[in-house]
Amino acid sequence: MATINWRSAKLDWFFCALMAAATAGHFLGTLILVEHGTGLFVWSLAGVLAAALLVALNVMRIGRPNDRTLAWVCLIACLCWVAIALMFGQSVGNLLDQRALFHAFAALGLAVLSWRSLQKIA
Repeated sequence: MATINWRSAKLDWFFCALMAAATAGHFLGTLILVEHGTGLFVWSLAGVLAAALLVALNVMRIGRPNDRTLAWVCLIACLCWVAIALMFGQSVGNLLDQRALFHAFAALGLAVLSWRSLQKIA
């Protein structure tokens, strides 16, 4: 069983916390700003679930530093989330929308750390 180097994992935890904050913001925004019961409401909640799962996967990656498959899943999922966040910015007509950038920044940080995990395993 691998031991976790908590000192080097601080950056991982930081980006997980950022992604969790972005997820919580998305959830609250959905509850407050989107009409309940609509298709947009349901799909917005699906986005919350996807973001929360991304956080959970990365927390698992921190706890399993030698799991190559998990690191690959995290890397690919995070890169996809960066693309989705930027597409959201484009869809609202502002690629620099703070919501889009916050999600993209957090996911990109996790992607970089997932890649770093893969390099350590190799």
